[in-house]
Amino acid sequence: MKKLVLSVLGLAVFSAFLYAGVSRIVSNGNISGVPSYQVTCSSGKTVIIFKKNGTWYTGGLGHMGHKYDSWSRDDVANYVCQ
Repeated sequence: MKKLVLSVLGLAVFSAFLYAGVSRIVSNGNISGVPSYQVTCSSGKTVIIFKKNGTWYTGGLGHMGHKYDSWSRDDVANYVCQ
């Protein structure tokens, strides 16, 4: 019984990691003169994102690359929460 409970608990934690998503997005004020957003992932991770001169940036990683330029705020939030 104890092994079954541990197995189910382990599977639940693993599944939560696989299906991590966006828990919420809130305004984070301006960064470099443009609006920024605080993205909270369902995993508990928090990331700041903002778009300047048509390019998305994250607080920790910086420039995301031009292939993401056409993405919406929600698209970027989902990506950083993967």
